Amino acid sequence: MGRAAFRPFSKRFDEAIRSRTLRLSIPRRLRRRLWLIMCDHNPTYYYQPDPSDRWNEQTTTMAELPSKLLKLYGVEKLEAFVEDERRQVDLEGFVMGGYPSQVLDVVELFAHGPLDRSGDFHAEVNQAFHDEKCPWLLYDGCFFQLDSQFLDLHVLQRTHELLTAARFEGALQEFVEARNDLAAGDFKGAIHSAGKAFESVLKAIQNRQDGNAKALVDALKATNFYDGLPATLVAGFSDQVLMTLPALRNKLGGHGQGSDVVEVPRSVAELAVHLAGVFIVFLVKRHLELSPVQEASAETMQTGTGDAAVPF
Repeated sequence: MGRAAFRPFSKRFDEAIRSRTLRLSIPRRLRRRLWLIMCDHNPTYYYQPDPSDRWNEQTTTMAELPSKLLKLYGVEKLEAFVEDERRQVDLEGFVMGGYPSQVLDVVELFAHGPLDRSGDFHAEVNQAFHDEKCPWLLYDGCFFQLDSQFLDLHVLQRTHELLTAARFEGALQEFVEARNDLAAGDFKGAIHSAGKAFESVLKAIQNRQDGNAKALVDALKATNFYDGLPATLVAGFSDQVLMTLPALRNKLGGHGQGSDVVEVPRSVAELAVHLAGVFIVFLVKRHLELSPVQEASAETMQTGTGDAAVPF
């Protein structure tokens, strides 16, 4: 996730947290470890408050975090639970008594501070989560949970956002249909719609109206889409990776099944929809990289957050 597009955890998953679709828990001992890790990686630095003035001031990332959190949540003071009561707190009290999503916000904002924390800081945070058996991973300054629920919330949400930004309305409609079919228990329909959405994106980025998945994937090699990658990788990536979803669709969702009726389990339909999401995210992000004019609309779209109170 690029720095320009960064939104802290609670804003990325606001709806899921509100609806309790995504349930979070961070034990007290882990909170203490996170606080101590941030303290260990909090050297002072100088910054220039007024670009027109040569005066520099000394500060730390943690010293700047409270004001960022107040702005993020739209509140006048930080509050957290202290002895089962909501009270005004400092940053340490916020980490120790804030809602779990707020603790993840603090760590992510700290990781995205002005200093490089791409190495030891990430490793120590991830070790702490591993030791305390809390299934979250900090990668590139953002937390990920490697389970099917989180993949659905993250990958599929990101797919929807990128398709909207790139104005791929046809592909977006088909992808929504795939998700609706999956929720309704129409697993073959979900696979079919996922494959259609994938093909529609391939057509959109190549400005084509025809062609099946194989023809579209092959045609992509003749464009500048893979510039900078070894030719040996391009061939294998196209044939062995991108064609996995069309193969699923052809066997289970798109064409005739022969004399035997194939019952499609939910897990396979979920795989197809998630594959479509992952592939679409890759294709659209690469398309936007090659079309800088559209990139701004994607970033602008991602900054929107609701004005309602934040229950986390």
